[in-house]
Amino acid sequence: MTKLKYPQLFSKMKIGNTEFKNRIMTSGHQTTLVEDHLPTDDFVAYHTERAKGGVGLIVMEAHGVHHTGLNTPFAIDASNPKIVDIHRNTAANVHQYGGKLFAQLIHHGREAYVSEENNDVVAPSAVPTERFHIIPRELEEEEIQEIIDGFVGSAMNLKEAGLDGVEFVGSHTYLFEQFWSPAINKRTDHWGGSFENRMRFTKEVIKRVRDAVGEDFVLGMRMSLHSKDDVGTSGEESLKVIRYLHGLGELNYWSLVIGSSASYKGSSYIVPPANDSASQLFTDANQVREIIGKTPLIITSRIYAPEIAERFLQEKDVDIVGMTRALIADPHLPSKILADNEQQIIPCIACNQGCIGRYQEHLPIRCTINPVTGREKHFADVPKAARIQSFSVIGGGPSGIMAALTLAKNGHHVTLFEEKNQLGGQLNVIQGALNRDQVGNWQTYLISELKRLNVKIETGKRVTVEVLNRYQFDGVIVATGSKPLIPEKFTTNIASYSSWDVLNKEMIKEENIIVIDWKGDWPGIESAELLASQNKNVEIVSRSYGIAEAVQQYKRNKFLERMDELGVKQTPNFKLVELKKEKVVLEHLFSGRKEEREPEAIIFAVGQDASDYLAEFRKIKSHFKNVLRIGDAKSPRTLDEAVWEGFHAALKISEEKEEAKIYG
Repeated sequence: MTKLKYPQLFSKMKIGNTEFKNRIMTSGHQTTLVEDHLPTDDFVAYHTERAKGGVGLIVMEAHGVHHTGLNTPFAIDASNPKIVDIHRNTAANVHQYGGKLFAQLIHHGREAYVSEENNDVVAPSAVPTERFHIIPRELEEEEIQEIIDGFVGSAMNLKEAGLDGVEFVGSHTYLFEQFWSPAINKRTDHWGGSFENRMRFTKEVIKRVRDAVGEDFVLGMRMSLHSKDDVGTSGEESLKVIRYLHGLGELNYWSLVIGSSASYKGSSYIVPPANDSASQLFTDANQVREIIGKTPLIITSRIYAPEIAERFLQEKDVDIVGMTRALIADPHLPSKILADNEQQIIPCIACNQGCIGRYQEHLPIRCTINPVTGREKHFADVPKAARIQSFSVIGGGPSGIMAALTLAKNGHHVTLFEEKNQLGGQLNVIQGALNRDQVGNWQTYLISELKRLNVKIETGKRVTVEVLNRYQFDGVIVATGSKPLIPEKFTTNIASYSSWDVLNKEMIKEENIIVIDWKGDWPGIESAELLASQNKNVEIVSRSYGIAEAVQQYKRNKFLERMDELGVKQTPNFKLVELKKEKVVLEHLFSGRKEEREPEAIIFAVGQDASDYLAEFRKIKSHFKNVLRIGDAKSPRTLDEAVWEGFHAALKISEEKEEAKIYG
């Protein structure tokens, strides 16, 4: 028998009487694949694909238990009896592939997105929340009892549906923790005051749910080991709560995370960006083990690769690891490892754009680097092409590579042209920033896949109509990307660079630097951070309302933290209006007030320009019938659009029919 590379990761284990085929879990995360507070067919397909890919445990996203706890228009309502038939289907699909299925049960309390539908926000006390800027209504005694009843009824619905267990969400300063926290719970009745009174709500929920579902149904508790703010529970307080709840003898496992929804800083750890490692986040996990003994312990956050997961299992006395974003990026991670195809795993890049970023915009879950995620119902099994054709893809950045890979997977012959001598496009730029190592992992994967799928690669060649005429292509995809937009010629003695120059590690000799930012996106932000980390004096001036406005909020929080630590001066709401010999003239966007600066160098991060290849594209379009333009070549936008358009264009250009239905 072949020795497993990750023996702990693929060993069996039990929680209660439920056995798991491996120790890989996808933890609860919001999908927005929901209508009328019930999961859709896309939701079922999403989780089915992860079971098909070999995950041992799926913990479905937070399910509300009471109408006051449906914190967004797309929150699932587990108290609705209709959930039974829907999740009966989900459970059957997951069990078919040998996986186990849990769901989270939650009441968010005051941590809610207020909408026309959700405008009755409640908490133990009427204490405002920093992050959502809400003053909740204090819960009445009868409402507390209703919510407890909601937990019981919801758990019974999920058991009837065939799930294997439920997980109480006591993390991130949601309602359970709001009752625990003396900073939020100001009640003077038997639900507040002493520690025992503040724990009463949680105790009642756990005991009543256990009585209702019986001993064989798994019950777990998710906890923030550290809230990372002064609102939720500290590490010491969390250990006290764990000791108390574990003493009830009703919970089958504990799941540890970090962070708090109650503050900007604490929320950064809900889905931690690449700044933090799992080892740094869970240094105190051994103290939890001392309290809970042999009760199974789960850890989930920043475990994005199998070697990290295996190390945690072997060294940290952990029983299951949550690899959630890794499984969003590639649901078949487990099966690829078992098939000795680890190099074919699509590696998460920790960008937070397609997953948590879209949830915060109330949009369906996607993955920036995997265009199938969230669209499994339509694209999980794309059939091979009925007729093999030959295609050219011009441009070896993310969009072009995705198009080439998709065409090749469908059985076509593909030639990929790249003007530079290196594939990757803007991936080569962004890797010059701090904490971007995972982007390099994805680039390595993409190039490896091109070779595995026998895509013909020609680098160092600018493609013209004359070049294409030497071949007999059935279609052409133009993905020539963009370059930094540089302001029109000006006369000044101040040195000037683009953000790409900075990230490409061009030598910046000057010490006093101003970064002119247009959109509040990664080029300007990451250039400023990198330069400041080199002990340069940096000011970032942005046309946006706030610095890093276009960056996903958890990543933005981390950037703002670093900017302050590094002493970067932040000037939002200003634009560059004039360059003099030795001075920069800035103007306030609204008042028109002008200010001057005297930097030694200017870094421009003012957008992208895709005009370089436009004339050639028009020639190609006039010479060939089947031509599509994608990514930044079409219009400079984000990596999300680049990857999706590469995937979808490849499907569309190879169809026999004229019009392809687009699933966005």
